[in-house]
Amino acid sequence: MPIEAKVYRILIASPGDVIEEREIIREEVARWNAMNAVNMKIILMPIGWETDATPDLREPGQVIINRQLVDTCDLLIGVFWTRLGTPTALGGTGTEIEIARAKNEGKRCIVYFSDKVVSPSQIDREQYEQVQEYWEKLQPTGLANRYNTIEQFRERVFRHITSAVQDITREDKERRAAEQEAKLTEQAIGLPVQTIPMTFNTEISFQKLSEAQTSIKTLLDSRFGVQDMEDAKEQEISSIQSVLSSPDFAQLLSRQPTVETIPAIAHILETATTPSMYALAAIGRYADETSPEWLDIVGDWIERLSTRKIEGYEWASYIKTYPGLLLLYTLGISALRAGKINFLKEVTSRQVYSSEYRSDRFLVDAIDPRYVFYSSISQMIEPGFERRFSPVSDHLDPLLKSKLYAKEEEARYIDWFDFFEFLLSFKSVEQSKEYPYFGSFTWRWETKKFMFKVIQDAATRQGRYGSGISDLFGGDAQLQETAARYDAIATKSQQDFGRVSLPNHISPLILLAKQGIRISSYNELAKYLQTNR
Repeated sequence: MPIEAKVYRILIASPGDVIEEREIIREEVARWNAMNAVNMKIILMPIGWETDATPDLREPGQVIINRQLVDTCDLLIGVFWTRLGTPTALGGTGTEIEIARAKNEGKRCIVYFSDKVVSPSQIDREQYEQVQEYWEKLQPTGLANRYNTIEQFRERVFRHITSAVQDITREDKERRAAEQEAKLTEQAIGLPVQTIPMTFNTEISFQKLSEAQTSIKTLLDSRFGVQDMEDAKEQEISSIQSVLSSPDFAQLLSRQPTVETIPAIAHILETATTPSMYALAAIGRYADETSPEWLDIVGDWIERLSTRKIEGYEWASYIKTYPGLLLLYTLGISALRAGKINFLKEVTSRQVYSSEYRSDRFLVDAIDPRYVFYSSISQMIEPGFERRFSPVSDHLDPLLKSKLYAKEEEARYIDWFDFFEFLLSFKSVEQSKEYPYFGSFTWRWETKKFMFKVIQDAATRQGRYGSGISDLFGGDAQLQETAARYDAIATKSQQDFGRVSLPNHISPLILLAKQGIRISSYNELAKYLQTNR
């Protein structure tokens, strides 16, 4: 009789010299299924590029593997012996990139290194040394494990798969518990559940993105549109503030933070803020960026939801500013894509008084993701494995896409998301901050080409966005000065995660662009600088 079961995909990642180990992994997965699938209602599915990737001539091979296999897997098992693999256009070998991407996405990665005996004549010395260097880089992360014989490898694979499945199922339970916690609290507070269709009779509505777009267009054509927008803004801010001050929400904030309470708190605030997100997304796209009234509306909207009062647990005071962070990303990405850079200038140049520091601070500094999700709280925003790069970015990226750009091609959306985070980081250095926030753009290979292009457009004030982005940083001289300081800070604070490091190449990109030399990748930049040193 048929049973319902969950399917977990296990990606096997390795160079071509460990064929026997790849087959053993498949055999041990089959053994685990035979022993556990019926009782646990879980089926493990081994996948690999050679059997499960679908050819697509529109994209490079590794990009296809990343999208089709890495992004959809639940567990990755990597194996190395004498070869690290063939370098790709994305900046590392295919196996390196797959491991780094899976780890960045918070997925469990188990990586093995073989100490089996091999004849020296069969070793590519350069490849073997690269394997040992990679072992050293993975050591601090706790991912790597060495084995001496095939029998030892077989035993460890089965044991580690069993342990990983236990972790994954536990985290699934935690995630469901967090969702239930959020649902119960939302019902107690009186928030509308988004999945339930609702009918609104008012002319101005932000309950759906399409309604918000229609409302903003109507207000822009209205004689009293600015005043009506002010009233609507006050109503939305009041709605969010009522959630923040509700007894049921306070009850959640009074507990010790856990992988159940933090996702529940985040989900409640995301639900409460969604109408405002729809409104600011529409304003960033359609409104007049030269209008002082519209500029002040968006600045005030974000500022008032970013004001922090330290009371009770420090982390609880910080996380209450999450609506401000959501609106900053929403407006910023929407306005950037529309080429309406004045909205970005308004928000990033706005200063607010901080009672915490008893001085004025830049608004974007007050809602830096590292403060909103204070200290270790950032690792709890989603139940699951620790995000080692940018956990808040990793959460915001799919959240904003699902709400605002659901039908858009993933690669196009990610280009804009990462470039916006880079601009925030770059802007913070211009504002004399020594430790800027490094988001997803620091490790995501796919978006570098787009970032390189727009940075060089800004250096030469070309294209749709070049002049606006240059002006965002005070013009050419200030742009170059900020780039030099940014590169110096990035170089000083570099942390090596595999082959991922913070960007410290902005000044060379700008200088080369001014000489008429366009660069499209790290490899191309490195080769040019080395050749013309």
